[in-house]
Amino acid sequence: MTVASLATFWLADALGLPQGYWAVITALIVTQSSVGGSLKAALDRFLGSVVGAIYGGVVAYAVPHHGGASTLAALTAAVAPLSVAAAFSAGFRIAPITAIIVLLSTTGSTLGPLAFALDRILEIGLGCVVGLAVSLVVAPARAARAVTAQAAQTARLLAGQLEALGRLEEDEGPETRALPLAARRSLARLETLAAEAARERRSRLSAAPDPDPLARTLMRLRHDVVLLRRAVREAEEDVLRVHVAEAWGAVAAAGADRLRALARALADRAAPAGDDAALAGAIAAYRGAIDDLRRRHVTRDLSTDGVGRIFWIAFCLEQFRRNLDDLAARAADFAPDA
Repeated sequence: MTVASLATFWLADALGLPQGYWAVITALIVTQSSVGGSLKAALDRFLGSVVGAIYGGVVAYAVPHHGGASTLAALTAAVAPLSVAAAFSAGFRIAPITAIIVLLSTTGSTLGPLAFALDRILEIGLGCVVGLAVSLVVAPARAARAVTAQAAQTARLLAGQLEALGRLEEDEGPETRALPLAARRSLARLETLAAEAARERRSRLSAAPDPDPLARTLMRLRHDVVLLRRAVREAEEDVLRVHVAEAWGAVAAAGADRLRALARALADRAAPAGDDAALAGAIAAYRGAIDDLRRRHVTRDLSTDGVGRIFWIAFCLEQFRRNLDDLAARAADFAPDA
C-alpha cells in the first residue's frame, strides 16, 4: 500500500492531474491482500467511477443548479438512478459518490462538469492501474495459496467440533461453544478467497486448480457436523451415553483425526497420506453396537424418535466419510506432485 500510494502520487504529480489525491486514495483501496482481490477492487472502482463521473457530468450540464431547489433537483436526478443500480450490483456502489463529487464540487464549477468528470476518470484510472500493478509486482500474494491455508483452518475447526461431540460433554466449555461460530466464519472467509482465486484463474494470473469444489466439499462437511451435533444432543441419553457411548466416541475421534490429517495436507499442499481405514472400522463398530442393541431387544423400550436418531447418526457418518474422501481428492488436486 505504501509503494502504491507513493508511486501514484509521483505519477499524478508528473502528469499534472489537478486532484491527484483521488488517484492516491484509489491506489490504496485497490491494493488488497491478494491479486484476485486487487483485480476485483480495481474493476469495481473503475467501473463505478466511470459511470458516476459520466452520469454526474451529464446531469450537471443538463440541469442548471445554483443552490436551493435547483441543486436539490439535480442531486435527486444524479443519485437516485445510480443508487438503484448500486442496489442490484456491488460494482456500482462508488457511482453515486462520484456523481455527487462531480455535481457539487467547487472545482467542477470552475473547470466545467464534463472536464471535471474527465479528470476524475483519469485520476481513478491511474490509481487502479498503479494499485493493480503493484499488487502483481511487489510481493504478490496469490489467493490460491490462501485458499488452501483457509481450508486447512476450516477442517481443523470441524475436527475440534467432532472431537468435542465424541466426549458427550453435558456442559460444554466456552471454547467448545465457540467452535461452530468460528467454523462458520472460517467457511465464509474461504468462500471469499475462493472467489478471488477463481478471478485470478479467469484472468490467467494463476494456474491453480478450481477452488470452488474444495469450498463446496468443506461446506458439505460442515453440514454433516451440524447434523451430527443435533442428533447427538437430541438423542436419548440412556442409549447414547450407556449403550453406544464407547462406539460413538471412537468414531468421532477417528473422524477428527482424519480431518486433521487432511488439514495438514492442505496446509502443506501435499498429497494426503494414509486412508480412511480407521474411520471405516470405527463406523462399522458403531453399526455393530446398534445391531447388538437390537439383538438384546433394547430398542423395544425406546421411543420412535430415540431409535431414529441412533440410526440417523449412522447414516450421517457414512455421508461424512464420503465427503472426507472427496476432501482428500480435492487436497490432492492442490498438491504439485500429486
